[in-house]
Order: sequence, then C-alpha cells, then structure tokens
Amino acid sequence: MGEEGSPLDFVLIGRAGVDLYSLDLGHTIGESTRFAKYVGGTAANVAVGASRLGLKVALATRVGDDDLGEYVIRYLKKEGVDVGHVRKDPAGKTGIVFAEILPGRDGRFIFYREKAADLLVRDEDVPAPLIRRARALLVTGTGLSANPSAATVYNAMKVAKREGVMRVLNLDWRPTLWSIPEEKRVVRYAKAIRMADTLIGNEGEYLSATGARDVKSAVDSVKARDRVVVVTSGEKGSTVYSGSEQKIVSPGFKVKLLKGLGGGDGFIAGFLYGVLKGWELARAARFGNAVGAIVVTGHACSESMPTYGEATKFLRLQRGN
Repeated sequence: MGEEGSPLDFVLIGRAGVDLYSLDLGHTIGESTRFAKYVGGTAANVAVGASRLGLKVALATRVGDDDLGEYVIRYLKKEGVDVGHVRKDPAGKTGIVFAEILPGRDGRFIFYREKAADLLVRDEDVPAPLIRRARALLVTGTGLSANPSAATVYNAMKVAKREGVMRVLNLDWRPTLWSIPEEKRVVRYAKAIRMADTLIGNEGEYLSATGARDVKSAVDSVKARDRVVVVTSGEKGSTVYSGSEQKIVSPGFKVKLLKGLGGGDGFIAGFLYGVLKGWELARAARFGNAVGAIVVTGHACSESMPTYGEATKFLRLQRGN
C-alpha cells in the first residue's frame, strides 16, 4: 500500500519475528524436542490482535531477507496487516524466540537476535505521510535499545506529536535485549516517555524504565495531566491512571493458563481498540483484560489473538461467574 493510502487506526514500529514454542508441555527448553513455529514479536502480535478485532493497522519494521522474513510478511498480510513498510534487510536477521510451555505458570524463553533486523529500522521506513494517515502511533521499549531504531522511534514520535497523532509507548522491557548500562537505558526511556501520551507496561517494566525503587514511585514519576498510564498485572487485571489524579482499577479474569507470553500484547490490542472506538477507559481496560486472558489460554501469541466476536462472547460468559 502506498504512503497516501486509506486512513489507519494505528501504525506500529517494533519487533516482528519467529516464535518457536515447545510442544512438549511441562518440559524445559532443554528437554523439549518438538516446537511449533509462529509469527511473534510484540509489535507483530499487537498488529495481528488489533486487525482481528477489526482495526486497520500498519507495521513498520525490518525482517531478514530470507525465508523466515518472507514467512513473517506473508502471515501478517494474511491477517490483514498493512505490510507496505515491512522491509527485507540483507544486513539483518529475523529474530527467533524459543519458549518452554509450563501449563499454569510462566516458562522461560531464549532470544536469538544477533543483528536483529527490526533494530535496523530507519526513518525512511516510517515516513511522515504514513504517520499522518494514522490516529495513533505505537512504539516499543525494545526499539530504544539500539540505533538506528531508537533514533527512528524518537523521530516518528516527534512527527506524530506535530501531526496530532496519539503516541503510545509499550514499555516492553526484555533485559537480555539491552547491552547498555542502566543509567543510559533510563535516559532513553525517559526521552520516549516525555514524548508519549499513553504508557502501557507491567510493574517490572515501570521499574526498569524509570530506575525507581518501587512501583508507586515509578508510576508517580511518569503520571502527567495529559497522559494515560496503564499498569498491567496479568490475571489481577490492570490499573489505569488518567491525568495525575484519576485511578481506574479493572479486575482481571481467572482462566486456565497455558503460558503467560502474549497476554500483555493482547491487552494492548484490546485496550487500544476500546480507546480508538471512544469507549470510557474502564470499559477499554476490561476489554483489554479479556483479550489478554484469551491469549494466555492458547499455545501461540499471534495465533491465539481473538476476534471481536470471540472477545465479546468471553465477556458475556464471564458475567455469569
């Protein structure tokens, strides 16, 4: 799709790669011999989730110029994601994640991201006309971990602010994906936080992004009159701070957990769906909680994202519990 195409609900910049999830349930990565292949990465997961809910989304990223990169692009296109700004880069590799599936609890995962193509994304991959088409721009913390990606994220947020486009920062903290000292990491996060009008992350991500010693201090340090701050807490639900005072607590849902991976991405897709539809924040948070709860009951992340009908059916059934 060209830069002057139809309007978009939001544009994402970030990770799109390959997930290899163990089919030997209850076994560690070292013990597992069978793995299922899916498209993954937080930006790709959110893009698929939002598209399945009915939003129009575009992803700007890079993948390897190989069969894995082509696999990612084909899948995203099949899911209705605008891939006109997903580029194959011969200098980069499509990231891979191995994960163990331990039903009922979180398993470990291992990233293979040497020369990760998504960190090679540049300004030309996210041109101003693309951002101008969107109602919101979603960027991720991992995108701040290296250049040229970090510089691209900052510039895209600057353009979005100038164009009056909503700016969402998914804190997306993955310790093994950063190689710079903590103080530099906090500085990079702080710059993106100042440019964002919506922040989303779990408690640990707020601590890592701000360098604060406790969650309350971390959240208080980023609250602002014109900013929405969302703290996700898995099955406990989510808390939304609107401005510097309003606090909305949205209870979560108890489900049969297969894996914790992808729940946060599902929440973001569902929450932003509600926000962009003009819902009250409490309703948007509850919908996000529902989408996230559905995702963690499935083996995959992207493949487990529900449609709008599936999410609303889940909510109807929950009313009777």
